[in-house]
Amino acid sequence: MGVRIAIASYGTFEQFIHQIKPFYSEEVEFVILNALFEDLKDEVRRLEKEHSVDVFVGSGGNGRFLEKYVQETPFVKVKVTGFDFLLALKKAAQYGNSTGLITFGERVPFVSSVKELLNVEVTERVYHQSSEIDQVLSDLYNQGIEDVIGTAFVLERAALKGMRGHYIWSVDGVKTAVDTAVQVALAKRQDAKKAHKLASILQTIHEGVIVTDERGTVNEFNTSAEKILKIDRGDVMGRPVQDVLPNTRLNVVIERQREEYNKIQDVGNVKILTNRCPIFSQGRLIGALATFQNIEEVSEAEGKIRRKLYTRGFVASTHFEDMQGACAAFQDIVHIGREYAKSDATILISGETGTGKELFAQSLHNESDRSRMPFVAINCAAVPPNILESELFGYEEGAFTGARRGGKKGVFELAHEGTLFLDEIGEISMDIQLRFLRALEQREVFRLGGEKVVPVDIRVIAATNKNLWQMVKEGKFREDLYYRLNVLAIHLPALRDRREDIPLLISHFLREFRPDLPDEKRLELAQIPFLCAYRWPGNIRELRNVVERMAVLYKDGMVPQRLAAQALSVNEEADEGWAWDVVGGAVAGMAGAAAAGAPPTPGSGFCPALPPSPASSLPLSTWILADKQRRERDEILLALRQCGGSRTQAARFLGVSRSTLWRKMQALGILAGPE
Repeated sequence: MGVRIAIASYGTFEQFIHQIKPFYSEEVEFVILNALFEDLKDEVRRLEKEHSVDVFVGSGGNGRFLEKYVQETPFVKVKVTGFDFLLALKKAAQYGNSTGLITFGERVPFVSSVKELLNVEVTERVYHQSSEIDQVLSDLYNQGIEDVIGTAFVLERAALKGMRGHYIWSVDGVKTAVDTAVQVALAKRQDAKKAHKLASILQTIHEGVIVTDERGTVNEFNTSAEKILKIDRGDVMGRPVQDVLPNTRLNVVIERQREEYNKIQDVGNVKILTNRCPIFSQGRLIGALATFQNIEEVSEAEGKIRRKLYTRGFVASTHFEDMQGACAAFQDIVHIGREYAKSDATILISGETGTGKELFAQSLHNESDRSRMPFVAINCAAVPPNILESELFGYEEGAFTGARRGGKKGVFELAHEGTLFLDEIGEISMDIQLRFLRALEQREVFRLGGEKVVPVDIRVIAATNKNLWQMVKEGKFREDLYYRLNVLAIHLPALRDRREDIPLLISHFLREFRPDLPDEKRLELAQIPFLCAYRWPGNIRELRNVVERMAVLYKDGMVPQRLAAQALSVNEEADEGWAWDVVGGAVAGMAGAAAAGAPPTPGSGFCPALPPSPASSLPLSTWILADKQRRERDEILLALRQCGGSRTQAARFLGVSRSTLWRKMQALGILAGPE
């Protein structure tokens, strides 16, 4: 976008503009204001309202009026130089020795010096209103002066009286003024870009910002300030800061010229943390600045930093909303968990391995008032007994050989103000149980080798897959610790007790492991009957592993039952998982019941055969072994058919050695001809 310069012109002055145009590129555009004195007012206001010009240029009387009307746009005046006056005087001297000089509002300061230097006769006259010019010209004419020097308006009126006129400016003088106007316009553009950039920065930063001038009038109020203080920008801008924000103290900062940092301030119902400081430019006070944040956000940010730096990232990632389960039993447990989360009492979570005890503990933490503080988890069974004590309670420097310099905090201290989750609590020794009981009751710990008590504010959640009460009766777990832990109790059901959730969980895990699967294929895989019938001794953890295996093995066109059988057949606990149940008089846990209701013939497909009926004399262990052999025999026969009878290719297809395949074929009674 080029530079637009508005020049006040009248009459023949426009000739100067045409003469200087060739000196400028097309980037400079001239807007001619062909009006005189008061008539300029409306045009100037229109141009400023539209922001359509960068600079105004004016000369003589027109320039004086133009300068008065311009409010916001820069103005450059065409000045009369001594050289301009000498050129005009030289032209006038060709016709006689007496010349009149007519100016608007004020005299030209260097005329008397030129008169003495050149010994010429120059009569000066000044007029203040356009109506005076004819009388001034008549007076000069009556004195015998026929040549006058002045502006275009003066020369126009002089010509009507038969007098000769000579311009008071030269082309160089007008060009100098336009050169200045171009530089001013470019500088203005640059300043505007900087101002726009600064304004954009102020509007995008997270902190609220208020800026005032030296009188305390608000001239900047950013978007964050609007959000934090809930005040519209339009209600604040251009007003004294004390009128709109009485407690801001920016007027005090201006008066005292002193900073105020980290001050808590109430603005209506909002509490903010604010910094205030005066603004100086070249040693002169030009205003004041306040930056501030909602104190709740500051506290939350501090909590996040503390968790990250101080607790080494001990953060709970799971919420109750993330846990998958639609059956009534599971929803009841979630409801109880939400109620328990409101309390600071100790919680004991029981349940088989793989039922999601730690995820439930994380959800309890995230639902509680301690959610912004650390969640520290330790598996008591995974830590060797000889170092478990130091992991729990910490130690001082030199407490034992190999102790870290400076000592170490235990998990009780790391979980301060947060939640401590102790998984497999039944695995801790009787000696540690006693110290643990004291820590629970007194909410204080002694580090190993330490001499002072360290108070801790924690919420304890313990978990176990054992029957702690049976351990108490057997003398393996302290009775007092049992009752101290079992304040709020939750038992997570095994997956076989919430079979209606199995398709939901399969679909959830498939979405995680194979997001590229179409919804209809994912739902089809989630509804495989024998996956719903399987007892899942490893619970959700086992199910997740099998689904991940299915996600890796799946290829377009695969039969869902075959895919699931392959994924499940490598589980060490699979035989245990096909133990049968009787539900409503029907056999549950069956593997091959098709969605249409017609079960496959045992051993004819690639699904496990039906388990024996309750009336069958066949021992369950015998059926499990036979079923496993049938499945293995079917897999080998299929591989041999697909490989044209080649044992070498079939072994490669099955992922075993040729000799292993041969031994299995002999054991399963599979006859094979020569390869």
